[in-house]
Parts: sequence; structure tokens; C-alpha cells
Amino acid sequence: MIGKRKRIHGTAMRGLLAAFGLIASLSGAFAAEYELPTLRGSAESLMPTPPTYTIWRGVYAGGQVAYSSASADFGDGVNDLAASLVRNTVLEPVVQGMSTLPKASSNGAGVGAFFGYNTQWEGLILGFEFNYSHFALTVGSSSTAPTVLVSNDAGAPPGHHFQYSLTVGGGETIRLTDLATFRARAGWIAGQFLPYGFIGLAVARADVNRSATVTTVRRDFPDPTTPPLTPIATGFSTATTSDVQNGGFYFGYGAGIGLDVFLTPTVFARGEWEYVVIPDIRGLNFTMNTVRSGLGVKF
Repeated sequence: MIGKRKRIHGTAMRGLLAAFGLIASLSGAFAAEYELPTLRGSAESLMPTPPTYTIWRGVYAGGQVAYSSASADFGDGVNDLAASLVRNTVLEPVVQGMSTLPKASSNGAGVGAFFGYNTQWEGLILGFEFNYSHFALTVGSSSTAPTVLVSNDAGAPPGHHFQYSLTVGGGETIRLTDLATFRARAGWIAGQFLPYGFIGLAVARADVNRSATVTTVRRDFPDPTTPPLTPIATGFSTATTSDVQNGGFYFGYGAGIGLDVFLTPTVFARGEWEYVVIPDIRGLNFTMNTVRSGLGVKF
């Protein structure tokens, strides 16, 4: 009986070992087919690679060419000159309120340079730049306003009525020679590209030439009386004055966008658009749209 139990026990043990072996083999096959990635290498190899950025920080400088479209609303740009020709007369306030000259625009090319410094915060670039262009850009306007009739009896004897025919003409020319902008710049690195935007202060140097001519004809229309009043003789006058200021400095502001792209680890190309407003060039509002292309070096 004891021997029979030993045989049964041995048989059971062998069956149990065979079952464990089968399970182990199936588990091995399962593991071989569906092994998790973590079992094939170290955990370090599965960590995401931190992004790398092109190095833009530091000092940079370069040269550039520019092409600008400028416009000015000359409007009442010579009114002060014209008013000076009829000062202390009944016509002075009329001349001061006239719109004498039309708007005008012109195009011109320039060359220049830029110099700046970038700070870098991973992919963010913050910096400052001085940008200068020398231009040959002239905007001018000239016109003669339609004749205005002004009735005013100041200074007329009793019974007499004065009427003035007033004609105002003039011209103004602005010749822009230099433009500098002091910019605050911000950009974001995209591979070897750096798109950026900027705002800043602008300083323009320009020559301004103005002239004005005022022609007046005074006629008398007396009251009908008996006997009739004798009309005062018709008066005629014409006068011209001019004002020239060369090399004046005028201040404004500007903004724009651009793109720098590395051609080598230290040399980059640039393209940009800039809009500048000079709100007061001898009373005129002067605006410029400028496109530039350039080549720079990062030190």
C-alpha cells in the first residue's frame, strides 16, 4: 500500500513538473513575441531628447541695401509763409486756414549698416539694434489754390465795400538723406531661421525747401447814392517768400518684421520690412515704407 502511494506520488510530481515546464515554455514564447520596450534597453534610451537651438546670442553687425516708398500730406505746409505775406491784414486768418498743397509720394534707394546684441532664452531671442540707412529720396509738391473771394469792409470809408480776390500758391520739397532707428527686438528660433519683430525710435535728417506766393486784388463796391460815390481804385499786390533749412533732424517712431537665416555658423542673411512715421517735418506728417536685405556676421 505504501509502495503504491509512492508510485502515485511520483507520478503526480512528474506530471506537475511537466505542467510547469509547459507553462514556462509558453510564457517564454509570449515574452519573446510581446516583450515590452523597457526590457530591450535602458530607461535612459526612452527619455525624450531635449530640443537644441541655434546659437544667436551675442554681438552681431552687417551691411544692407534698402528701397523706400515715402509720402507726405503737404496740405497747409506753406501756410505760415503765405500768412506772413499778409500779416496784420483781414486776409491773414483766411490764408492760415487754407489747404494749399496736395499729398505727394516718391520712391528711393539707400544703403546702410546695422549693429546689435541678442540675448537668448532657449528659443526666445530678445535684443537691441541700431539700424542706419543713407538715402537719396525726394518728395515734393506744388500747387496754386483756387481763387477765394473775401468780403471785408475793415478800413473802407463809409458807403464803400471791399472785396478781395485772394490767390495762394506754393511749393515744398523734402529731401531725406539719413534715417536711423533704435530698436527693441524679439524673435523665436526655428532651426536656422530667426523670424523677428521690432519697435523703436526713429531719427531722420532732411533738407526742406519751401516757398509761397500770395496775390491779392482789392475791388471797391460803393453804395448806390445820389450823387454816386466814386469807387476807390482797384488795388493789386503780389509777394513771394521762401524758407530753406538744410540738415535738420526730425524725430518719430517705427516698427516692422523680418527674418534672419544662418548661411554658416556665423554668417546670416536678412530680409525685413519697416514702417516709419515722422509726425512733424516743418509741420508735415511724413511716412516711409522700407524693405531691406542684408548680410551680417555674429561674433
